[in-house]
Amino acid sequence: MLKKLAIALGMLALVFGVVGVFGSGASAHHQRGHFGPAKWRTEDGKYELTLRTTSAERNVWVQIWDVYRVNHRTKRATQRLDYSSLFVRLCSASTGNCTSFKKFNGSDGETGAVKFTKMIPGTYRVDIVDSRTDYYYRGRIDAFTW
Repeated sequence: MLKKLAIALGMLALVFGVVGVFGSGASAHHQRGHFGPAKWRTEDGKYELTLRTTSAERNVWVQIWDVYRVNHRTKRATQRLDYSSLFVRLCSASTGNCTSFKKFNGSDGETGAVKFTKMIPGTYRVDIVDSRTDYYYRGRIDAFTW
């Protein structure tokens, strides 16, 4: 009787262990404060990404990569490693208030990144704009909170 009980408890523990490892991967990943990746484009009137800060994770790191500059007239796309024409801000989903724009810095020549610190806990939308009138930009984005 005790042997059957031990086997049943062992199998139950095994099932919960497998579900815990494989079943909650997405939520565990999200809980670590990773948002994205997603595609983005400037001048389309849409926010690029939505993220959430908490009282424990008030800092935000936004990074972009695989960035292309696209000519409005010819539609010719050129891959860019210079992000000096791109700026990003975070806008509160509840109040509409936004941070000031920050310029992306290219730390490794392939990605551009910006850090926001001491954000009020809440949901934010990422807004990327460019300073060029004859081009728009597109690429990939993700964000991390800590």
